[in-house]
Amino acid sequence: MSFTSYLQASRLTVIGAKSPVDRRRRALERVDKELSRGNYESALSLVKQLKGKHGVLSAFGSAKLLPKKLTVLEKFDRPELVSLIDSVSRSIESVSSEEISVRISKEDETKTSPEEDWFSIVQHESGHFLVGYLLGVLPRRYEIPNVEDMRHNVSSVTGRVEFVGFEFLKEVGAANQFMQDHVHTRYKHSIETLNNFSCVILGGMVTEHILFGYSQGFYSDVDKLNNVLRWRGLTESEKEDHIRWAASNTVSLLHSHSEARASLAEAMSKTKPIGACIEAIESAISRHQM
Repeated sequence: MSFTSYLQASRLTVIGAKSPVDRRRRALERVDKELSRGNYESALSLVKQLKGKHGVLSAFGSAKLLPKKLTVLEKFDRPELVSLIDSVSRSIESVSSEEISVRISKEDETKTSPEEDWFSIVQHESGHFLVGYLLGVLPRRYEIPNVEDMRHNVSSVTGRVEFVGFEFLKEVGAANQFMQDHVHTRYKHSIETLNNFSCVILGGMVTEHILFGYSQGFYSDVDKLNNVLRWRGLTESEKEDHIRWAASNTVSLLHSHSEARASLAEAMSKTKPIGACIEAIESAISRHQM
């Protein structure tokens, strides 16, 4: 082979080769297609296949939850994290049906712009999304309201993230009978699902505490968690211990992956598809590991 032919063959090889990022993006486009068709289990199966393949997905399901038997002080040697966990735990404990109406009325008196409220929603939902992804719970769709909608109806417009495997929560407010009849049995045989759900549902509130030092609302998340724990059969003491454990894990995950969460929030603010949001997470974590 002549030197010219060798150069031409090498050039074709380089052009034809796909980088790990290109392979990941192509694979995530397939995930988006399955999600758009409502084939959620197929999308999850595809993501699981891609997990562990070099250059494709590495962050999905990479998080490991801390043992429950350790105290917070044994888990964390940084005072600021312990303080943050205490703050989140106190906020959760203070939420009750009676207090929610009082909090809402007080929030109505607080003057915040639609832009500020929109920013808070984006950050909150990115916390749910990221914690779920790191724990191996695939987000299947999400909603971020636009600022214009919030200008017209700020009080009722909010965001949401739905996950594959958490479908029983889709109509949690209206499906009390279904939940009472079935959730207890399901969670009795799936502690992992209960643990993952507990951390994911706290992801939004923890994100707010990290960014703002307090939570601006979204107390329905705490209601959902309390309801599930009640249906699971936990006593009040067990609920308190479990919630503090979940808060500790969620604080740890979001604190350790702040860059990934910021990149994800940017993607979600532009209402990019799930695949692009996953790409934002994976790219940010890859850069952090370099």
